[in-house]
Amino acid sequence: YMTNQPKILGDCYKKFGLQHTSKSQNTIPDDIRFRNYIVLTPKEKANLPANCSFTGGTIAHEVIQSIKCKNKTFKDAVKLIQNKITNYEAVDEKDKIKFNYIIENLEPLVQNHLDNIDEIPKQDWKAELEYTHWAKGISTYFLAYVDLVGSTNFGDIKNVFGTLTKTKSGFSYSKKKCPKVPYHSDCLQIALYSKLLPKHKPFLTYASDSDRILFTPENCVELRPENLDYYYEELVLYQKCWEKKLELANGDIKTLALLCKPDFSEIRKDGFWWKGIDPDIVKRFRSYYEL
Repeated sequence: YMTNQPKILGDCYKKFGLQHTSKSQNTIPDDIRFRNYIVLTPKEKANLPANCSFTGGTIAHEVIQSIKCKNKTFKDAVKLIQNKITNYEAVDEKDKIKFNYIIENLEPLVQNHLDNIDEIPKQDWKAELEYTHWAKGISTYFLAYVDLVGSTNFGDIKNVFGTLTKTKSGFSYSKKKCPKVPYHSDCLQIALYSKLLPKHKPFLTYASDSDRILFTPENCVELRPENLDYYYEELVLYQKCWEKKLELANGDIKTLALLCKPDFSEIRKDGFWWKGIDPDIVKRFRSYYEL
């Protein structure tokens, strides 16, 4: 894509031992990015507790990819990832119950995605293809894995899981509607992928166990090339903000910490980003703020 650019990793990244960037790094809070990519070792980051939506999402992805790319049946596709289901370690009781609901309702959710994908022209699909992209003005590259790449189209699979609510008799799992427009973060993702696959047409498939929607440039303005260019610029800007922090910190971890204001209330209430995190990690994270 950028032909005339020397593809050299900038010093500000090297000083913190950072290699590449991604869409997902740019859509998490700064203090969590600091924690995950600076405070934690890669091994610790890989071992962070997952939650039911994340693991359930991965399972749905892999099942769909097996069906679309390897012609597996739903049953056989589930067999291939059975260990992910069996070995799932829930962060708490509620998470465990919701995970079980997700797995129980997996087949209709997968079928909804397949019905969506069937609206795209028929083609052979490949899963999780790896791409790199150097954006103008950024001294590192984006690493991306695209869910489904065909000969003329590419797309991303988005799962919509229900909400668990406490009732008199236990818990209930709600039927969830799909969004009417794609989420901002998903638009950023498609915008990046469009730079990697400029001749392909994008799609986003959203599905719950009871609802489905397929977004394409034909039915969704967000996915039209002129709008994807805006989203792409936004993603690159997010990375520029991070790069500027790394430059200012100049390899000093405590300076970088102060440029990433921590959300102590999230830690205290065991919020989304902190659920099930080892107290030693919390302690180490806080130590960079001398607290």
